[in-house]
Amino acid sequence: MKAGVQVREYSADSGELSIFQERDPSSPELCEEIDRLLERATIRNPYFAPEWLNSWLGRQPSGTRPLLLLARTGQGELEGLWPFVERPGLLGSKGLWPFVYDEANYFHPVATDEGARSLVRGLKSQLGQFLFSWIPLMSDAFWEEFLEPETKGSKFLTLTRMPRKTALIEAPAGDEAFDDFLERKLGSKSRKSLRYDRRKLAEQGEVTIEKVDSFEEVRASMPATCLVEVESWKSREGAGLYSIRGKRGFFFELLPELAKSGRVRLSLMRLDDRPIAWQIDLLDQGYAGVHHLAFDRAYGKYSPGKQLLLENLGLAWREGRTVDFLPGNFDYKEKWSSRVEPVRELHWFGKCLRGHLAIRLLRWNMRARRKIREKAASTKAGENVLRASEE
Repeated sequence: MKAGVQVREYSADSGELSIFQERDPSSPELCEEIDRLLERATIRNPYFAPEWLNSWLGRQPSGTRPLLLLARTGQGELEGLWPFVERPGLLGSKGLWPFVYDEANYFHPVATDEGARSLVRGLKSQLGQFLFSWIPLMSDAFWEEFLEPETKGSKFLTLTRMPRKTALIEAPAGDEAFDDFLERKLGSKSRKSLRYDRRKLAEQGEVTIEKVDSFEEVRASMPATCLVEVESWKSREGAGLYSIRGKRGFFFELLPELAKSGRVRLSLMRLDDRPIAWQIDLLDQGYAGVHHLAFDRAYGKYSPGKQLLLENLGLAWREGRTVDFLPGNFDYKEKWSSRVEPVRELHWFGKCLRGHLAIRLLRWNMRARRKIREKAASTKAGENVLRASEE
């Protein structure tokens, strides 16, 4: 982790809690506080665990300026964390983007209910110093209960969207077996096709699935994931986990560290000794988020990715976890789910000339990007690019 100047400046008072700014997320004391907060937080986000914050910041360009909003009680106990980084804006201004903005699927804070309310007010107070703040993806529940009420009647300029949705398989409430749940969700034709794929793949060699969740096992499995990624359709379309330069090193560092805290599980499907599919599940209390799934396209006709995913869904079901397919889910995941909900986005601008100009430019850019997507969808290659960009 890069050295940083630790700054704790009082910035806003929100009821009984106070909001502080923190510039150094790597301090051992703060990491321990975040771990304790994660044990009791009601608003949860697996991407803001200390391992994500520190691994990501450690690979950012020199000069990156983090700004963590912390909600604390009068006794100093941490009740909420919302990490941002400063980014340049229009005409010499600056704004706040969320941490892990190029990797995470959610950007709402980690907090208790009271901490969440204070953090929203604290973020609002930053719009004097910063021209804008941007929360690209957040859960519908956080938006409706905590953030939307603060935007209504606000003097600040807002642009809100529902750019994506996510599908969830809720944790079983009774004694229903996963196979029974799946039978309700899949038609007879789909179940027959799945049985056929399993049988045909088994005819090619010995099929094994290994699941690893310890530091040593995850670290030892990482080279095998590269073999799958290189042969996946995602890498071919430039959307693989390691497609961008430096991402392989980032995940080789991050995933074993997450395993130390029980926050990740990797699974690999092998045909004989060859890895042909792999999956990353982010683990939290009663939760599993499907962060990544890829398979060797040479075996695509046997649906190894779907087979591996179903194996892991069954495991999460037996463990009593809610499965989140994460924003940008495909239609088949929605078909398997028990609930689909919108994912929200907020741009918040200071009410000034630069703010008005920035929001007009942003709307123009969104319209232009929408036209590009609509044009790309008319070709097969374009459909693959869209699919890659949304998963």
